[in-house]
Amino acid sequence: MLINSIISSLKRELREIISDKLYIAILLLLPTLMILFFGIIFYRGAIEGVPIAVVDRDFTPLSRQMLGMINATSGVDIAFEEMSIYDAEERMLNGEVMGIVYVDQGFEDSIYRGESAEVGCYLNGANISASGVASRDIQLAVQSFSAGIELQRLQSMGVDNAQAMVEIMPINIQSNIISNPYLNYGYYLAPIFMILGIVVFTVLSTIYAVGRELRYRTAQSWLSVANNSLAGGVVGKLLPTTMSMTLMSQIIYLVLFVVMGMECEGSYIVLTLVTILFIIVYQTVALSIISVTSNLRLALSLGGGYSVMAFTFSGITFPTMAMYGVAQAFSKLFPLSYFSEFFVGYVMRDAPLRYDVDNLLYMTLFLVVVPLSWRRLQTVVSEDKYWGRE
Repeated sequence: MLINSIISSLKRELREIISDKLYIAILLLLPTLMILFFGIIFYRGAIEGVPIAVVDRDFTPLSRQMLGMINATSGVDIAFEEMSIYDAEERMLNGEVMGIVYVDQGFEDSIYRGESAEVGCYLNGANISASGVASRDIQLAVQSFSAGIELQRLQSMGVDNAQAMVEIMPINIQSNIISNPYLNYGYYLAPIFMILGIVVFTVLSTIYAVGRELRYRTAQSWLSVANNSLAGGVVGKLLPTTMSMTLMSQIIYLVLFVVMGMECEGSYIVLTLVTILFIIVYQTVALSIISVTSNLRLALSLGGGYSVMAFTFSGITFPTMAMYGVAQAFSKLFPLSYFSEFFVGYVMRDAPLRYDVDNLLYMTLFLVVVPLSWRRLQTVVSEDKYWGRE
């Protein structure tokens, strides 16, 4: 019976895992370290204290007040106050600061004369995230300072506070950020990095599980234990990876939803079931890679490269919709693209599941690689000419 073949293959695989330190590392140790690593990195969530240098050539009460407001923001920290712009530029070139705020002479006099006063801001755009936070907080502080100056001017002319505020801000924008209202980078990046880790270790452990049978010429022994049932042998062999990666995914969700405080807007049961499907999909992809190559080293290289490339086309760091048409089409070759859209929509935005049916269907389509590569797999595990390859 098939169930007996599965159980026999599973028992054999568990013995193999226990006796193989590398196998244990891929299934348990490295995924756990990965979760701890990204959990610690993104625990704070928001980018704070981006170091900048200031050059205050005016050095008046108003210029000091404005710089104090900039320093009071959470995203920016005035790390250095320089006497010249050249010294500040040297700090930026050395990587000590991400930006420079320059206040020229006559800043306060221009304000008192009712003239426009300029503040120079130079940011290192090489790091978009840090420079974006610095730019946002610096602009907010300067605008608040400017509004305060204008409010005092209008009040001195006898305008009451309510009317003065209308004069200062005739149009008031109501901005509402959904899904991630605190702009927490932990909510934004931690899930995809951790899930990418699940992808990498799922693919590598699956390839290693089957590839080691070819590499060490034990494929026949494996099939014999499974009563010569390839289906039972494969299922029993891959079950430890499925269970291990499912466990790791639960630890990831524990870190995200409990430790980091991220909200799971959708059903946790649905999320878990889709995650298991996602893991199985990547196992089938990995199985096809080792079947086609019949070479453990080559399959591990191809599988690792394929897994990591999925992050580029996941649409998290750069939206898929903004990519060229060819790149958009290429992104469809990675199950992670569909899972990331499901995770953002269903878990973070609380979108009804019906909006993700297409993503789940497309992800499920990857299971067709099993029947397509099954005959090849039968060949490589039964003919010794494919065994013993490096």
